[in-house]
Amino acid sequence: MVKEPAGKSIAIIAYASALFLFFHLIVCIAIFGVAIILNNGKNQPFAAFHLRQMFGIIAAAVIVSTFSSIIPTGIIPLLMICFFVLLAVLGLVSALRNQKDELPIVGPLFQKWFNFIK
Repeated sequence: MVKEPAGKSIAIIAYASALFLFFHLIVCIAIFGVAIILNNGKNQPFAAFHLRQMFGIIAAAVIVSTFSSIIPTGIIPLLMICFFVLLAVLGLVSALRNQKDELPIVGPLFQKWFNFIK
C-alpha cells in the first residue's frame, strides 16, 4: 500500500472550494482560507504545492468576477469560471493520485508567483 503524503486532506479541501465558484466567490475563498490555516506552519510540501495551484485559480476567478460587469456578454465570464473549475478538477485528480502535477499552461507560473505559500 502506498503511503499517503502529508497534507493530502488539506489539498483536497483546497480543491473542493472550487465547487463553490459557481455559487458564491466568498464561500469559495472562506473554504480555501480554512485550508491555508490548516497548513499554516506544518511544512507539508505536498499541501503547499496544491495550495499554490488553487490560490492561482481563485486569484484568476476574483479578477474575472471583478471585471465581468464591464464585459458586454455574460457568457465569457461564465466560460472562464467553467475553465477555472476544470483546472481545479484536474488538480484534485492529481492530489487524489498522490502526485504533484502542475496545471496546464498556468501551473508553473502559479508555483513561481505564489511561493510565499509554504
